Amino acid sequence: MAKKAKKKAKKASKKKASTKASKKKATKKKARRTTMYSSKGKKLYAVRDGDGKFKDIQQYSKAHAMDIKRNAADGN
Repeated sequence: MAKKAKKKAKKASKKKASTKASKKKATKKKARRTTMYSSKGKKLYAVRDGDGKFKDIQQYSKAHAMDIKRNAADGN
């Protein structure tokens, strides 16, 4: 009898794990950032959305400066 109870408990835990995994797949990934160069040779900073498409492209120097300013304001 104890073996049957253990098997049922294992099956139930597997079902819970599989539903958790399916919920994680439904959420989108965090936006990824990519660096590349323009035809003029400027370094670019491209932000992709969860689907992998480009959401925003800007010059790396300007984006980097804004990141530094934003982090400095948080530290005060």
